[in-house]
Amino acid sequence: MPFPGGGCQTCRDRRIKCDKAQPICQRCIKSRRTCYGMRDHQVWHTENAYASRQKKRPRGPRSMKMNLTVSYKPADLKTYAVAYFMHNYLQAPHNVPDIVKDVTRGCLAVLPSAPWCSILDLAVSSLALAIFSRTQNYPHATVVASATYHRLLQVAQAAIHYLTPENVDGCLLAVFFMGRYEDSVYHPPTKSPFIHASPSFSHHDGALAILKVWNDHLSGDRPATNVIKHTRRGLLRSALMRNLALPRWVHDGAFFAEHGLELEYDRIITGLLNLRHRLFTLINEITTRGACQKAELISILEQLDEESRTLDLDLETCISHVPDAWHQVQEHTLSNADLPSWPSANFYAPALYSYPSPAYAAFWGQYNATRILIKSTRLRILALHNPHNLSLKQNLLSDIQSVSEVLAAIVPFALQRFRLVKNTLSASSPGVSITLNLKEEIKPADASLVVWPLTIASGLKYVDSQRQAWFKAQLARLGRLVGFGVLESAETDQWLQL
Repeated sequence: MPFPGGGCQTCRDRRIKCDKAQPICQRCIKSRRTCYGMRDHQVWHTENAYASRQKKRPRGPRSMKMNLTVSYKPADLKTYAVAYFMHNYLQAPHNVPDIVKDVTRGCLAVLPSAPWCSILDLAVSSLALAIFSRTQNYPHATVVASATYHRLLQVAQAAIHYLTPENVDGCLLAVFFMGRYEDSVYHPPTKSPFIHASPSFSHHDGALAILKVWNDHLSGDRPATNVIKHTRRGLLRSALMRNLALPRWVHDGAFFAEHGLELEYDRIITGLLNLRHRLFTLINEITTRGACQKAELISILEQLDEESRTLDLDLETCISHVPDAWHQVQEHTLSNADLPSWPSANFYAPALYSYPSPAYAAFWGQYNATRILIKSTRLRILALHNPHNLSLKQNLLSDIQSVSEVLAAIVPFALQRFRLVKNTLSASSPGVSITLNLKEEIKPADASLVVWPLTIASGLKYVDSQRQAWFKAQLARLGRLVGFGVLESAETDQWLQL
């Protein structure tokens, strides 16, 4: 009898040819199935009690209906955790606009095929084990993840000291996964504020240092890659959370391979980050040293106010360049039977929005969160510059509440808490209705679509307190579902304030 062919256990069960890619094959990725990895080449066959004639086989019908589903779990915990992680976290939904992609989605297509280099293998394994431990309640994986992570720190320290055009992408990806590992195992302290306590920020600084080496010494031989582009995007988000200034060499998104709509949006975000850093620096100086010269203060605030209004208009201009397909939105209203009271765990209010794809909902969620951030910044400037302009203050507050209401109506569709059903019963009134989908678990890939917009909206003080509490509750729930402890702290006093 010929020896059975290789391939993952999932493809063998499906009786299809496996491409044998490791740690998860492309067949399983395309069919959205969990790949359980390859069999051990050293197979030991042991006769069971019936084959060895120690017991007599039962005859006749079974006494009860049995579940014949077989679960194949490799003996290697790391292999199973990595397969679980790649199947549930690295599979991007269809048609995700590049403008909302993070390091994970933006770099999945260029992730080197296994076997990976040691630093990347250790980075992915430590994060996968940590997430597997939290989401599957498997404490032993925490021990293995910690040991893997400590080996990674040693390997990364040596690799980063000898950066080359060939290994810079691998090092950036490894540092990214290291930061995500810290976010996964994070437990909020009892007193320290979030913005000073998150250990992943140190890895963000490490990624910035690697980008600096690439910018100064390697960019001539190796132009910006997807990994470099999306690493910079992640650093912009980190700077926003910490109100840090961006180094001058980071400002030009075009140098980092941004183009088109993405470059237009990037320039708005870069300008907003620098404006907010100057604003908070000014606030700190006023708080610690007292008010500076009145004429100088007025001049600075007028300039900040003008820049913030320009950014507000630039964002609306940017959004006018969005493809028409992204604008297709439908509004729905939940019945009293579906939502007897609100806010609830899944819906803030009966009004909901749907799009052709959850990926488009992610884009509009990010856009609305950016609008809230700009208008909140304008309110901070107004409080210093012209606190008696009650009319403008009321208009900005009204805009923030209106936009945050839209964001709350987008989140349920992005998380697939309801489905659209075509109305075929009435030919005179064709359309769609909605049906709740609350029994389905939220997928980590869908959760990642709204984490960043919720992070922004939950940290702004001018958002209505009840709506902000709902945003924080959503983040904390998603943190528990996807295994990121840093998100679980959203409902605590240690959450960030923007």
